[in-house]
Amino acid sequence: MTSVLKNCTYFVSNRLARDTEKIAKKIYEPTGMNPTYSYVLMAIDEQKTVLLHELADQMGYSPSTMSRFVDTLVKKGVIKKRYDWRKVTLSLTESGKAMVKISHACLAKMDEATCQLFGSAEQRNVVVNSLNDWTKTIEKQIK
Repeated sequence: MTSVLKNCTYFVSNRLARDTEKIAKKIYEPTGMNPTYSYVLMAIDEQKTVLLHELADQMGYSPSTMSRFVDTLVKKGVIKKRYDWRKVTLSLTESGKAMVKISHACLAKMDEATCQLFGSAEQRNVVVNSLNDWTKTIEKQIK
């Protein structure tokens, strides 16, 4: 790899995202969904009900992108939407609650795989915490 690529935050972070996505897609195969959908379900489950725009903000997506994710999950019968004037409240259906159990099992496998890749849970956590800190710093600059 050239020094331009090896030392470029943009390239390296996108490469990490692409490679992580490959691992996640394989691990989350039992859900029959893209891994992102599992994380949407787990986030809703954690909160029991959540407003669509709040979930979008929590996950770092635009409301329109989150709306598309939610529409797909509504069609799969795992999320229900309730409209309250200009707010959309999300919650899981019974099928969604069953899917969350599968998603959590996949998350445990994902954690195991990333711990192995980084050498330990502690080393993985250092990387994840650094990425979270970096993301917060960038978000402050671009908002």
